[in-house]
Amino acid sequence: MALPVGWEGPESNFLGLEEPWCHPDYAGVYVLPIPYEHTSSYVRGSDRGPSAILEASRQVELYDEQLRCEPFREWGGIATASVLDLGTQVDRAAVDAIEQFVRPYVDRGRFLVTLTGEHTGALGAIRAHARRYPNLCVVQIDAHGDLREAYQGNPYSHASVMARVVEDGHRLVQVGIRSICQEEQRRLDETDRITTFFAATILDPSGPYEGKAARWIPAVVAACSSPVYLTFDCDGLDPSLVPALGTPEPGGLGWYETLNLVAALAAGPGIVGMDVSEMTPIQGLVAPQFCIARLIYRMLGRIKAAKLVGRSSPPS
Repeated sequence: MALPVGWEGPESNFLGLEEPWCHPDYAGVYVLPIPYEHTSSYVRGSDRGPSAILEASRQVELYDEQLRCEPFREWGGIATASVLDLGTQVDRAAVDAIEQFVRPYVDRGRFLVTLTGEHTGALGAIRAHARRYPNLCVVQIDAHGDLREAYQGNPYSHASVMARVVEDGHRLVQVGIRSICQEEQRRLDETDRITTFFAATILDPSGPYEGKAARWIPAVVAACSSPVYLTFDCDGLDPSLVPALGTPEPGGLGWYETLNLVAALAAGPGIVGMDVSEMTPIQGLVAPQFCIARLIYRMLGRIKAAKLVGRSSPPS
């Protein structure tokens, strides 16, 4: 069966999957590339992140040795939509356009992975999911609080995206934060809608959790309500894993603790959707985008193993 218009084949889709495993009629996961960038304030180029991740994903091994399966089969396949071209739309107009683009896919009941550029693009995807899940709890893996009311005069800055999420009425659980301003600290002090797990608190061996994921991950899960939407800024990871970032910060999460957190969230409150942002490719260096592509696939495996029903054989 030929792919319908608006969907990508193995030469450009996530993981390079052949039909029928990339067909949207059967796939349990949709990957939505939305390369939005407008307010990046340090290194620019996050709009090239989604395409770099997709290209690198075609080098990812499909077998997960920990789960002892090929997760894409358990999902019934992974389909990749064609890139959303936002044209000249920015700020509120871009966020609204992203929400309109994502919403029909949420309504189809698939698990969505939105690949965007700067973190602002995640807001449209979050709002699309919130229409189906009004009690959404947003879990933010990030180096930065992103809680400024506005940055450089723009309330739709990448540094303000989580302020808009809280403004929308959602509970916010932040993990790995290690860079905030005084305004953001005041916001944290004045609201009980946000729970922040600072990197120094959970990762420092001298901290209250002694840097042990077995101690802080249950605390994160306990802070969440159901359902969870995961918004993943690539700078939440330590830059030794992913140096290709617009705003890098030292001291972030590691590979295994990130996967263990995702597995615990999936097994606990459950994860209903996710986005990935702020990958800023470095010419000639492919390791960062490969790391993120593989991480996305491993996350999908753990989410599927925890809670979702799929197929283990190809559709006829």
